[in-house]
Amino acid sequence: MNSVPSRVYPSEVIAIPEDIAPGVGGAADKKVSTQAAFGEVLFDLAKSEHQLADRILTAAPDVTSTTNLTAFVNRRAIFSENKKMDNWKQAKMQSMNNWKKASTGQHIELGIAEMNLAILLASAGLSSEMFGHRLFPIGTLYDPFVARALDAIHYGCYMNSRFMLVGTPSGISLSPEGGAHQSIGTPLMGMSTPNLLVYEPAYADEVKTCMHEGFHHMQRPLEEGGGAVYLRLSTRALEQPDRDLQGDPELRESVIKGGYWHVAPTSETTSVIIFCGVVAGEARAAQMKLGASTALLQVTSYDKLFADWKDDGPSSHVAQLLAGVPRAAPLVTVMDGHPATLSWMGGVQGHRVSPLGVQTFGQAGDVIDLYSYYGIDTPAIVEACTSHLT
Repeated sequence: MNSVPSRVYPSEVIAIPEDIAPGVGGAADKKVSTQAAFGEVLFDLAKSEHQLADRILTAAPDVTSTTNLTAFVNRRAIFSENKKMDNWKQAKMQSMNNWKKASTGQHIELGIAEMNLAILLASAGLSSEMFGHRLFPIGTLYDPFVARALDAIHYGCYMNSRFMLVGTPSGISLSPEGGAHQSIGTPLMGMSTPNLLVYEPAYADEVKTCMHEGFHHMQRPLEEGGGAVYLRLSTRALEQPDRDLQGDPELRESVIKGGYWHVAPTSETTSVIIFCGVVAGEARAAQMKLGASTALLQVTSYDKLFADWKDDGPSSHVAQLLAGVPRAAPLVTVMDGHPATLSWMGGVQGHRVSPLGVQTFGQAGDVIDLYSYYGIDTPAIVEACTSHLT
């Protein structure tokens, strides 16, 4: 009896450059948002001749410009079966964009249909097994509308598809746009989706590091923990740390593992601030106001920290991070998202925890006012750290 040949191709592995975007990072003299950094990484790749760059396929549901894909599309064109003129130029309209169409184009523009985006990503993310030709699908959408696409995202991850989903902008940090564009529970959606790794970086060099790891993660076998990737980003520009993350392997590894200390704890530590993402400025200001008695920990992946802690317990990265914190020192967790995302960290070593975050939506205004209203600004963090002393 003849055996039936497999219809599944061996997974193709594409080499990932050590530095995928040499022009990104090390900009301590300017403010940068994580969304802008994402676009800069893709633009650097688009200019390169790396095989990785040639295998990237981007897509967006009518938010290409507002999620910083424009520079990549300008360099790599929109996919079309036939070579066509740029619609803007054809209509003799002035535009900074150069959206030519070609059979070699690497971007697919969708209408406002987030479910279609996720279906496309899930399909393209199976290209290696189905055709022996690996693609790196990257789809962007406004973070609150991850919920619209969640069913297709779940099916894509269930099929072990490999893609990178970028939710941006996120949280109440985009408050001037109004309440309808604010996301709260998306971190929990990402954490609760199997075969999906979530990162929420705060700084430009971390975005590059997380994307670099993401391209590796998208190629790893499932039994080695590989899968799809979700980046939760923001349009809020932050001051950048003065460091060379690319040249610091130990720190890079900590970013990839999910967290690292800005101010490490000592035996004299009386409180710990644990922050994630775009509230970095408020958290660091609170720590400076409180002084050396307060430690400062940044979380880059609550998803990875939790999964590793559940599997490895005392030997996990988060357990090692918190091992040096005195038992009497409370943890104050803060992020622009649901507070439950980080509140579990109190159970790692048995610390009291005060979780700060956003539980309701609908308020519109500037960021400073809303951070104060929801209790995630610097005074609120300081108060949470000192309340146990009274």
